[in-house]
Amino acid sequence: MREEQVLSVLGQEIYAIRVEGTNASDAPLVLLHEGLGCVGMWHDFPEALSQATGRTVWAWDRWGYGKSSPLTRWDANSEYPLYEAETMLPAVLDTLGLEQAYFFGHSDGGTIALLFGALFPERTTGILAESCHVYVDDLTIKGIADAEVSFERGLFQEKLARYHGPNTEKAFRRWADTWLSSDHRSWDITETIKAVTAPTLVIQGDADQYGSWGQVEAICQSISGSVALKVEACRHVPHHEKREEVVAATVVFLEEAVA
Repeated sequence: MREEQVLSVLGQEIYAIRVEGTNASDAPLVLLHEGLGCVGMWHDFPEALSQATGRTVWAWDRWGYGKSSPLTRWDANSEYPLYEAETMLPAVLDTLGLEQAYFFGHSDGGTIALLFGALFPERTTGILAESCHVYVDDLTIKGIADAEVSFERGLFQEKLARYHGPNTEKAFRRWADTWLSSDHRSWDITETIKAVTAPTLVIQGDADQYGSWGQVEAICQSISGSVALKVEACRHVPHHEKREEVVAATVVFLEEAVA
């Protein structure tokens, strides 16, 4: 059963959910959402993961998303994934009393998971990085530029507003303005994530419109022992588009990680 909470973290209200697993003693799974995501956009994926793995699953809306406190500013900032990994994520984990966890991060959430794993290896039991980025490639820029056009035409904005309400404009502008900024083109964390020591599974659809397969190759070259899963006939959201395959791969990954 899903339990809702509102956490007080670094002066902000953070909306969180918990799905209790049958094996409460096992390290939990923490879901980290994409650049325009939130708890609501995971839909019933937390329940599916908990049922398949027996583990407790946590997810929350990052500051400025969904039902959490609004951003006080939204300027383009290439360091926002680092801020999330270095400051906000450990603060949320401390508030929840979680010393260690497996992290399943989608898109920006995957990038944050990798950065956290590099900064806090002692707290990272394992990482599942789905459709994430460790440098800026041309396909990413094109995908975000297309999303901006759709947002300005209104349809994409209306869809996001159903999840983010008054947070919609600021959340979108920080994400799009950051990635489309000329200053962001040099962003690259491939050296930083070499410090990751936890077992890592990199998941990406073969038709991802926001990132090339080069992202996966770069992660696997940086993190010793990491493995990749290419999901066939799939775009940017494998956990929805190919749910059964992603859940099955997660179960195998967790079993092998504790073997």
